[in-house]
Amino acid sequence: MGNQLVGIAPSQIFPVEHYLTEHSDMHFDSNLGSTRFFKVARAKTQEGLIVVKVFAIHDPTLPLALHKSRLEEIRSKLNSAVNCLPFQKAVLTDKAGFIMREYVKYSLYDRISTRPFLTNIEKRWIAFQVLYALHQCHKVGVCHGDIKLENIMITSWNWVLLADFASFKPTYLPEDNPADYSYFFDTSRRRTCYIAPERFIKTLNSEITSQLLLPEDTLKKGDLTPAMDIFSAGCALMELFNEGHPPFDFSQLLSYQSGEYNIDKQLDRLEDPGIRVIIHHQAVGQAGGSGLKKDISNIINILIPENQREGEEKSSVDCSEKDEMPTARVEGLVIITSLVTSCIRGLRHCTSKFHCLDILLELSAHTSDETILDRILPYIFYLVHDPFPRVRVRAIQTLTKCLALVKNVPCSDANVFPEYVLPSLAPVVNDEVVIVRAAYAENIAQLAETALRFLEHCQVTSALQGDSPRTSYETELQTLHEMIQQIVATLLTDPQNLVKQTLMENGITKLCVFFGKQKANDVLLSHMITFLNDKEDKQLRGSFFDCIVGVAAYVGWHSSPILTPLLQQGLTDVEEFVTMKAINAMTALTELGLLNKSALYDLLNETTCFLVHPNLWVRQAIVGFVSAMSRTLNMVDVQCKVMAALQPYLYHPLIQVDKEMLLLNALGPPIPRVVYDSVIKCPDIDLLLQTLKDRQRARADIRAGHVSQYIEPPVVLRNLFRRLTSEGMTDAVEDLVLLQARHLKKIQVYSNILDGKTGGYKADGKIELSNLKTPLPCHTIPLLPLNMTKTEITAALQARKNQRLKKVSAQDSHIGTMNEEWQHMFGTTDQHSPSPRLSDTGSISPPGGSMVGDPHVSPQRSFDTDHSLHEHSYIQYRFAPCRLELRQLAQRKQELHSIAVKGREWTEQAAWRPALPPPGWRLRGSLVAHLHEHRGAINRLAAIPETPLFASCSSDGYIRIWDCGKMEGRNIANRSRQVYNRQAGALIGLTVCENNQSLASASQSGSVFVLRIEANSNKMSVTHSRQLDLQDDGCAVDVNYFDSGSQSVLVYATMYGSIVGWDLRSPGTAWKLDNDLKHGVITSFCLDAHQSWLTIGTSSGFHICWDLRFQLPISTIIHPTGGELRSDRIFFSHTGARVRKVICHPTEQSLVLSSVQGNNEISMWNLETQFRQAVLWASNAPPLSLSEVSSHSVNAMYASSIDRVPFLFAGGTDMRLRYWDLDSPSGSYLAIPAANDTLNMATLAYKSRLIDGTNVVQEVQLKQRSGGGSGSMGSQRGGEESPRPGPDQPQAGHHDGISEIAMCQASQCFLLSGSRDGVIKVWK
Repeated sequence: MGNQLVGIAPSQIFPVEHYLTEHSDMHFDSNLGSTRFFKVARAKTQEGLIVVKVFAIHDPTLPLALHKSRLEEIRSKLNSAVNCLPFQKAVLTDKAGFIMREYVKYSLYDRISTRPFLTNIEKRWIAFQVLYALHQCHKVGVCHGDIKLENIMITSWNWVLLADFASFKPTYLPEDNPADYSYFFDTSRRRTCYIAPERFIKTLNSEITSQLLLPEDTLKKGDLTPAMDIFSAGCALMELFNEGHPPFDFSQLLSYQSGEYNIDKQLDRLEDPGIRVIIHHQAVGQAGGSGLKKDISNIINILIPENQREGEEKSSVDCSEKDEMPTARVEGLVIITSLVTSCIRGLRHCTSKFHCLDILLELSAHTSDETILDRILPYIFYLVHDPFPRVRVRAIQTLTKCLALVKNVPCSDANVFPEYVLPSLAPVVNDEVVIVRAAYAENIAQLAETALRFLEHCQVTSALQGDSPRTSYETELQTLHEMIQQIVATLLTDPQNLVKQTLMENGITKLCVFFGKQKANDVLLSHMITFLNDKEDKQLRGSFFDCIVGVAAYVGWHSSPILTPLLQQGLTDVEEFVTMKAINAMTALTELGLLNKSALYDLLNETTCFLVHPNLWVRQAIVGFVSAMSRTLNMVDVQCKVMAALQPYLYHPLIQVDKEMLLLNALGPPIPRVVYDSVIKCPDIDLLLQTLKDRQRARADIRAGHVSQYIEPPVVLRNLFRRLTSEGMTDAVEDLVLLQARHLKKIQVYSNILDGKTGGYKADGKIELSNLKTPLPCHTIPLLPLNMTKTEITAALQARKNQRLKKVSAQDSHIGTMNEEWQHMFGTTDQHSPSPRLSDTGSISPPGGSMVGDPHVSPQRSFDTDHSLHEHSYIQYRFAPCRLELRQLAQRKQELHSIAVKGREWTEQAAWRPALPPPGWRLRGSLVAHLHEHRGAINRLAAIPETPLFASCSSDGYIRIWDCGKMEGRNIANRSRQVYNRQAGALIGLTVCENNQSLASASQSGSVFVLRIEANSNKMSVTHSRQLDLQDDGCAVDVNYFDSGSQSVLVYATMYGSIVGWDLRSPGTAWKLDNDLKHGVITSFCLDAHQSWLTIGTSSGFHICWDLRFQLPISTIIHPTGGELRSDRIFFSHTGARVRKVICHPTEQSLVLSSVQGNNEISMWNLETQFRQAVLWASNAPPLSLSEVSSHSVNAMYASSIDRVPFLFAGGTDMRLRYWDLDSPSGSYLAIPAANDTLNMATLAYKSRLIDGTNVVQEVQLKQRSGGGSGSMGSQRGGEESPRPGPDQPQAGHHDGISEIAMCQASQCFLLSGSRDGVIKVWK
């Protein structure tokens, strides 16, 4: 930049933050130091922390723009250099110039004095990266100009970054004036000088100064050479390998230039000969680019020497022991360890931390002891205090294993346990999570054993080396005992029994060895005895008897007086498995000789009664104890003591009592379990046992020949004796019960105490959460978001459905044949849908949007602000698998709940709020339209909801769609708007499906078509089709459809009894029901509005209700004129009872309306009680008559409600259309008479009466008044709205039997009726 800067005196000095105020994109964070040349600060930006160097402009003539261009050129050239960190941005203002780069916390100068100190292999790795960084920049023609330890940055994973390229600093300096050197290069004030000697000019006067200022052309090319950088790098590496001692200061470097100073002494201090050669080559040889490549290859050879590389090729990679690993590989693992540990603070999820701990454990198995203690343990302790309990548990386990892998403890780490490990683990003892304390209890014995081994190893090492230890062995051991004793005592008195049990079951014997006999008795045994007082935790009591053997074996035989009452207490435990464990403990203690004779005899008298215990495990345990006792005692004691106690329980004599199998086979039958439990539960067991003794005494008197009075059980025990006798209690069993009398009394006492103390835990294994002392935390996820509208929910579900369909189409064929419910079940739902999704918090999250307020985000520490951008780039943000699974489960549950809510609302609307007719509607009987395009009988009319359209199908094979909206005006020609005639055969079934966008039709030829209604076309296209087998199934006789949001099923019934559910989203069959043909051929069926059942009608008068949830018939109703069901045969009456039509009641869910052959009869059946509640009878025959039958039948029915009042339109072969009021029969009337009918509403009346418990509504013809005339109903009721009579006007009524009725809504509600002559009439 020019040597004249040295002499410029600034007029005013400002702090560095003064210059940063002009830049809004960065904020001052801290001052990193200031010199006359640069002011350095750390600043915050959106991308992270950066270093800003500020050059205050005092001379506007300086060529700063050229230097800025040079910096930008260097940045572009080093863009791909991974070990170089050039300045990323340069900014010039009127006041100052700014150069910026990323912030890295540590320089190599800081690192060499920071613990843990760099090992030799790490220094080699750093030296390799420094040389490779020089190679990277020299290859592109860039020289650094100021290489020193302060400009070599290093990350936490030992990655080297060569920073602060000094292209703006002068190349040549005067050797007789150190001011330039101090101004530009001695920023640290250490007076170290690594500048190449050739950069110093011997003589420099004022005339030459002006010539040595860097002109513009020289500035662009630069006079720096690679050899200058190599010398500086060699000096930096010499300081690195020489424990931070610099090779030159300013004066020494000038002496070295003149040959007066020699660096051989400093080179001799370097232990590694290869490094010594390289540094000497750099400092003396000053090689160019080819020499730098040779230095890099030398470094590689130093990292892995040739002999070791050859050995590694021959050795196995799968070395399991640490000593078998090659030396270079073990030493090189330090670099990998640094890489792993540098990532720990950036981890956020449990699984990642688990993997990290596993890697650290694997590294510990193959790395050096110093690496474990200095570099791995601190990071494991960081995870010991992690917010996640599971991570803390795994960290404690890993810590224990890593410490156990340390074989040779350095003397500097002799007190690692009392001074570092145990104090760091102190908060774990009082951790709020039980599993963490249990993990500590599980590993404390191993930690104590390792601590003792460390202490002994250090003492032995000090003795072998002749060094006197700082403190005595006894003092250190006492310190360890006190610290471990405090931890163990806290864990043994933990409020949670799991911690106590874990401590006992995991290394209680190791703790005994650690403490010694006296402290094992005082610390461990004294606390363990109290565990038997916990009557609620059977596992803890059982664990005590499992572990007491090891403690007693170490304490010695003098613990026998303490153990005997404890074992006797275990014999009376209410839990039989605890009793079994106590007996096993007695057996082990007997074999170890820890129980004296008197204790053995006492226990023998207490335990012989268990030989008839109903529990086989208890009997086997007692047999083992008796056999072990027999092997311990001499022959006399066995025959006199043991055999005498066993005699009442033996089935046959026995000699070898010490053989378990022989003794077990010689025992008599035990007490039956039922009898044993009944006796224990007896409220007055003393009275029961006394009664049994009296009965036993009476039996003994009888056997002795004495006459004894019959002992009658007390009144309070008679029922118990009666039950015990029925359960198998004989005289022999009574004797066995008396042998266990003392034990049974104790058991009942403890059972009563336990019953009064049971908390939330029950005997059957169930846990009552509400009764627990500490309530369990529960996480709540709302299934239905409160801030979502129905439209938003529907849109989200539809988008997810579309994504699923796209995904399913690309999957296997067998998956593609599944319907949507099965696809949900087998997990084919796309979880990566870009559509809006229901989040955990109950709101719809955009694709890729962040989850705000997620309750599962860990409360972990945030990133330290000292992280650089390089460090940030190594941190990957992702979700843990368990969190993703929880989110997917919540989304799935929310989706299913939303579908269920949508379906429930849909069914409620269909059941309770029928669309037609509107409130207040009443049929006036006015003919609106007469449609006669069909040439065959009208079989079905289907109104398309939410539109003024309706469809008709006929026996002529045509499907026609009509528009009611065009029939209201003065339109002369009412023609169908769409026609379809490509389905062969007569069409007998029609329904609307697929969200009112399609029609499903059934033909007598066996075909079932689904036609899409084109909105702006007069055509219809086939979207689905199915051809039935006429030989096996027959043709479809009726079709229906239900759609509840999650279901889209077309249901059709065939002639031969099959009821098939066809899911239109899948080519397969969703379900199929088979109706027995002995009930007759299916003629009609109806679906429940809530879609939970369907009812079919047959040609034999049967009504069969099927449960669609379980696909089973749940109710069968037979019409009185139909068949009679007797055992497995059906007998049909002589009169026909063919069911013509079956529909659901408009308001009552359990009722159906059924029309049968003859008498215009309509029956109302209750599916729950199978009772006929009402009959609509429009016939001259006597009501409910079975002998006199009218030939007219009802073929068409339409039921609905007006203002919650149910009604029914019915039409049949008599060509009349009747209105039946289902609540008030008197309100019924003849709505539309036949074309040539003489009847009208005034001549008919409807009366109801009760016949055999059935309410019968009968149509009665009144006598006609004089002058009543025979005017048609249309002329009398229609008024001026009726068509005027004329030659071209059709008559109002039908000329043939009415076959179908429906309703359609346009600007007003219309009634539709179709007849067998192909005529459709529209009424209002």
